[in-house]
Amino acid sequence: MLDLHSRDFIISIHEEKDMDRLREVLQIVEDEIKHNTYNESMLFNFRGMDKYTLNKVDDLIGTRQLILNKMFQATPAEVERFKIVNTLLKQLTEQMYQRTADFYRTLLKYGKDATFDDDYNVEGSLQYVYNGEDSILCLEEDPYYGSDFNYMIDLIDSFIYQTNYYSHEINSVSIVYKLEHTPDWTNEQLDCLDPFDDGQSWAEGWLRHPNLDSICMCYAVHDLCTHKDYSIPDFLRLNDFWVEAKVVCQHIVEQDGTRYDPFKET
Repeated sequence: MLDLHSRDFIISIHEEKDMDRLREVLQIVEDEIKHNTYNESMLFNFRGMDKYTLNKVDDLIGTRQLILNKMFQATPAEVERFKIVNTLLKQLTEQMYQRTADFYRTLLKYGKDATFDDDYNVEGSLQYVYNGEDSILCLEEDPYYGSDFNYMIDLIDSFIYQTNYYSHEINSVSIVYKLEHTPDWTNEQLDCLDPFDDGQSWAEGWLRHPNLDSICMCYAVHDLCTHKDYSIPDFLRLNDFWVEAKVVCQHIVEQDGTRYDPFKET
């Protein structure tokens, strides 16, 4: 019987070259994950899980990621889809920063409502969200990998969202209101530029596949496949990216009516 948590087992996965054997082990690992998490409604409750089981599931998710990355074929169709998703995420990141800055400039242009507004926070975020089977693409390579992608990607998304192991956001920005800001300030002056995507590829670890060398990978790809536990085959199937830009107006009052002044000297 395989000890799925042993050092020797992980070493054997790194050294295994037989794809049929890797597929067999993948299904054993996924069955063990389901054994520890399964419920018929697929509403995962990681917040109520004990720490031992939580760590066990986290280890198994990481093992699954390793196996699928080992199995990744990088066929012409997969490379083309990788390019499509990479381009999309780069565009969404740019839109997030631009829309957040535009919101803030609109706020500055129309001014402060002195009867309500005590402070502002302008925020933008990019994230993947699982919202059912439509959030996952079914691809022709699915039988080759043999993963239950729908269950596992739902589980990984829930795990990220409900625990403090990883950030649910792929990229985010926040602009803090300052008195000296004016509507003509540029994105750079407002410190609302993407600090990560500077033209250098974020290909690290398993993303350094020779068939992917021609792709300048954006930071969002790196975050999903390196900072989070999505394998490259998972990444190609993610189909529900959300970008949000919002203004938070804060009205903060003490019992005696004293209002919060963020610019008051202490």
